[in-house]
Amino acid sequence: MPKKLSKSAPAKSRVGLLASPPKKQNYVDQSSKPKDDVEVALERAVFGNLEGFEDGLKEVAEPEFYEEGPDESEESEELPEDENEEVVTTFENLHDDELFVVDGIHDQAISAIVSEDITMVTVDMKKERGPAVAWVDSDDEQLSISLASTDRLRKLRLAEEEHYINGNEYTARLRSQFQRLYPVPDWANPSGQKRKKQSVDPAESESDDDYEAEDDEERILAADPLKTLLQDVGRYTSKSKAKLLPPSILDISRLRDANQQAPSQAAVQTLSFHPSLPLLLSAGYDRTLRIYNVDGKVNPLATSLHIRSSPVQTAQFHADGRRAFAGGRRRYFYIWDLESGNVDKISRMYGHEHHQRSMERFKLSPCGRFIGLIGSGGWINLLDANTGQWISGAKIEGGRVADFVWNHDGGSMTIANSAGEIWEWSTSERRYISRWADYGGTGITTLASAGKWIALGSQSGIVNVYDITKKDDEQPKLFCTLDQLVTSISDLQFSHDGQLLGIASRAKKDAFRFAHLPSGTVFKNWPTSGTPLGKVTSTAFSAGSEMFATGNEGGKIRLFKLNHYA
Repeated sequence: MPKKLSKSAPAKSRVGLLASPPKKQNYVDQSSKPKDDVEVALERAVFGNLEGFEDGLKEVAEPEFYEEGPDESEESEELPEDENEEVVTTFENLHDDELFVVDGIHDQAISAIVSEDITMVTVDMKKERGPAVAWVDSDDEQLSISLASTDRLRKLRLAEEEHYINGNEYTARLRSQFQRLYPVPDWANPSGQKRKKQSVDPAESESDDDYEAEDDEERILAADPLKTLLQDVGRYTSKSKAKLLPPSILDISRLRDANQQAPSQAAVQTLSFHPSLPLLLSAGYDRTLRIYNVDGKVNPLATSLHIRSSPVQTAQFHADGRRAFAGGRRRYFYIWDLESGNVDKISRMYGHEHHQRSMERFKLSPCGRFIGLIGSGGWINLLDANTGQWISGAKIEGGRVADFVWNHDGGSMTIANSAGEIWEWSTSERRYISRWADYGGTGITTLASAGKWIALGSQSGIVNVYDITKKDDEQPKLFCTLDQLVTSISDLQFSHDGQLLGIASRAKKDAFRFAHLPSGTVFKNWPTSGTPLGKVTSTAFSAGSEMFATGNEGGKIRLFKLNHYA
């Protein structure tokens, strides 16, 4: 039953009162009055300058009614059927996305910058400095940067008189400088064309991987970046020249760790630099061969190979640079073709298996023809590096083989036993051609040779260096004795010219020294107490000795630059 209304209430319901239209009120439209200058100025100060903004919105919303050209007859034909209907061009019928206009900036070129004595030519941003940017800040044109205010900005000047540039030009020059210092690798270049060498101040860049294209032929990129890299060996050959090193101070600087991008999971047992490319091969008991592109800055991983069934004790690049050999404490070793990725397993030496129970210790001859394997019972087995077939064998007297080293171009090898007896065996004549003994040497552990030098390390930490060009009967002349280390010598490495000898012992932390062979002394300024070498397990020089690498038990590969050779 409906509720009764009071006498004071009107006859209509309250709902009806709310639904009824309001009475029309007479008011004055303030927008029809013209604005005076004070009001216009105040409006611009608060809301900004709106000149042309409303016209721009109309053009977006109804462009056909603002185009120039149609006459009155054409307009009458395009009008709707109801001629009395007016076309509404106000903002009330516009959608939300039509109420905004985005300012556009012409990105084809930047305007020329004119200073007092220099005029810069307009640069096409798309062609010369990369693709069009996704977003441009218009305020950059208003910035003024001084290139002469700080030393780090002076390298961006195109002329010595240049002082100020705007923000756009500053950004473009920074981008250009970065691309010169860190160019895009060829294998990552979509166009597949060789990049041309850019003129870079040697003081600003230490990169040696810039090169000039030898021809204009377009290079097809391979699926494997390492395969592409191996196709152009000549460009990466060492540029170092013979220099006489000073005997007192070693000019050496540390670079980024070679395996920082892909660290080893075990001690680095072996290191080998590529004979012509900036590549470093490492391996260890984590059963993985890794090849790094050592540029000293990023050192990216070029490729890797996991050998599931064999921890790696020795790995070495072949002299041709297109194969890598790896072996562990097994009766077989592997030959890895770096171009095709194929891996061959050499597992049998028919008729000589009882002399070769493990293939973990081997060395490739400098000529690339032979593989020397340390066997058991005093045997050194000689294999063909191309086929893996057994060629010959050399047996010494007096116990097991401590170590051996190739001489010259692989024409002979020097073999030592642990008792300090030395033999020289000819690969061409298949016989021993000389025999001598180390002075006071017992417990020989490792050998190294370069040119006229032969170095022998012992368990006592003493290293004897002999000059094989000077002999008394069959005995080479002892040149110097190095006794700076007190633990067993585990590794000896000569630089390519024989002026430096690296001496390492893995039995003690930071047990490493560099010897200067022309003077027979040891450098005292390096390593320092702050050099993080750790327990050094392996060492290697690059082909031109510009770089030197050490591996340690923690799986780190420390990389250093020898500035004397750079």
